[in-house]
Amino acid sequence: MMRLRVGECVYAASVCCFMLLAVSQVTDPSEVSALMAIKSSLIDPMKHLKNWNRGDPCTSNWTGVLCSDTVGTDGYWHVQELQLLNLNLSGNLAPELGQLSQLQILDFMWNDLSGSIPKEIGNIASLKLL
Repeated sequence: MMRLRVGECVYAASVCCFMLLAVSQVTDPSEVSALMAIKSSLIDPMKHLKNWNRGDPCTSNWTGVLCSDTVGTDGYWHVQELQLLNLNLSGNLAPELGQLSQLQILDFMWNDLSGSIPKEIGNIASLKLL
């Protein structure tokens, strides 16, 4: 009788661990922080970026955020594209854009941004389209 209870506890603990892994964050935490800073620097009157507060950027389909297909050697997915074109955004480009280390495409066309392009974007060696 006691073995059955121990087995049940082990099973329950395994299920809990699996569920925690399933809902855990998989995007590089520094990139999530960078995305939140980017959102904070923008004015979004049409609320296109309202889903940037829910879940993980790479698994919750954040507007305009496209991620790598596979987990990197560091155990995280990485943002590869930030496509925020024609969303009626205004504000500035945040220097935290430079923390998106594997970004390949950065597209803010047809918005009303002001200010200069942050020098930190020069840190993104993978950037192909600006």
